Amino acid sequence: MRLKSSSILLVLLTLFCWSAESKNNIPEDIKFNVYRNSNLIGFHNLSFSQLGDDIKAEIEIKFEVTFLGFVVYDYYHKNVEIWSDYRLKTLETFTDKNGEELSCKVSKSKDTYKISGTSRETLSEETIVPTSYWRNELIKGVKKKTLNTQDCSIINFKIESLGKKMIYNNKVKTDHYRLEGKESTGEEVIIDIWYDKFDRWVKMIFIKDGSKIEYISKKFDKSNE
Repeated sequence: MRLKSSSILLVLLTLFCWSAESKNNIPEDIKFNVYRNSNLIGFHNLSFSQLGDDIKAEIEIKFEVTFLGFVVYDYYHKNVEIWSDYRLKTLETFTDKNGEELSCKVSKSKDTYKISGTSRETLSEETIVPTSYWRNELIKGVKKKTLNTQDCSIINFKIESLGKKMIYNNKVKTDHYRLEGKESTGEEVIIDIWYDKFDRWVKMIFIKDGSKIEYISKKFDKSNE
């Protein structure tokens, strides 16, 4: 009887430890204020949850640029990703890019991805790295074929490590990278991106239509608390 009780206790402890470990694997939510030439234009938020053995990422982006009281650029993006064993399992997005509606949907079956989006429909056996940026697999290596989550097109990024940098008034030690590529439209994409020592995405800067777009972590943004 004592042996049986010990066995039950061992099972319960194992289940508890597995549950605690699973919860610890959930990434911390990421929230950015987004600025255009130092003016606040919106946000980029990522929230994470456990879905069985998988990780669910929900991403929402909203930008609004005004001039003389009129909205001259309006952008909204919604993305839901499921990750299993550090690999993308499914992805579904919707984008309203100043009135132009775009979409991208990805599902994995064994070792094959079904890709269906505004730009194309295809099957692929290549590992998919989406432009949601929170997974630092994006910057591993020197060149990366990356899925544009707006429309399922491909961006071929050249990736350069710019070394260690202290940011946010020397409060956060980071690895700084530069990504250079072209969208399917021919538009050049140049992104500076920073990850902290825990491989968490903490900052980004890129140029859009001649304007500097800067992502500042809400944790460190004292100007808009």
